[in-house]
Amino acid sequence: MADKNTPLTGLVRRYRDGDSRAAEQIFEHFSRRLCPLAERHLSQKLAARVEGEDVVQSALRTFFARSAKGEFQIDSRAQLWQLLVKITVLKARQKARHHTAGKRDARKEQPVSDDWLVEYADREPGPEEAAALVDQIEALLQGLPPLYEHILQQRLQGCPVAEIANKCDVSRQTIYRALNLLQKRLTNTESAS
Repeated sequence: MADKNTPLTGLVRRYRDGDSRAAEQIFEHFSRRLCPLAERHLSQKLAARVEGEDVVQSALRTFFARSAKGEFQIDSRAQLWQLLVKITVLKARQKARHHTAGKRDARKEQPVSDDWLVEYADREPGPEEAAALVDQIEALLQGLPPLYEHILQQRLQGCPVAEIANKCDVSRQTIYRALNLLQKRLTNTESAS
C-alpha cells in the first residue's frame, strides 16, 4: 500500500522516472477499489467469462503504458482517481462489446446445468449398470483430449468450476465449454439409443 505520506501523484512521477516499486504501489492502492466498479459494468452473463480483476489489470496496463509516454498530466489524487475510473469503465465496456459480438455473444449461451451429472453420481449402480456406465463414459470421452476426462472426474467428485480451472491451469470458460460438449454428446447418445 502506498505510504500515507507519499502523494499518489508523486508515485506517478516516480513511475515515469523508471521506479517499478511506484507502479506496484499505485496498483496496490487502486486495484481493490476499481474491481467492484469494473464488475458493476459487466453483465451477469459476462461474469462467467470476464472478471472485474481482468478488466482492472487491463486498465492499469493501459494507464502505465500511456503514463510512461507522458500522455497524462496529473496534478491531484482526485484527477488520478477520475482517470483510472474512466479507463476502467471504458475497458469494461470494451470487454462487454467483445464478448457480445457475433459468435462470442455471451447472451446466447445456455447456462450449464449439472443435473445430468447428479443423476449419475447420486445413486449406487449395480454391476450391470456400472459396466454400462463405464462403457458410456468411454464412448462419451472417445476422441477427446485427456483434459476432458480429468474435468469430468473432478466435476463428478463435486469440484466447483473455478477449482477445476485452477487445477487444470485453464480458464473457467474452457471448463464450461468442455462440460457443454460432454452434455451434448451424452444427450445425443441417449437420443440415439
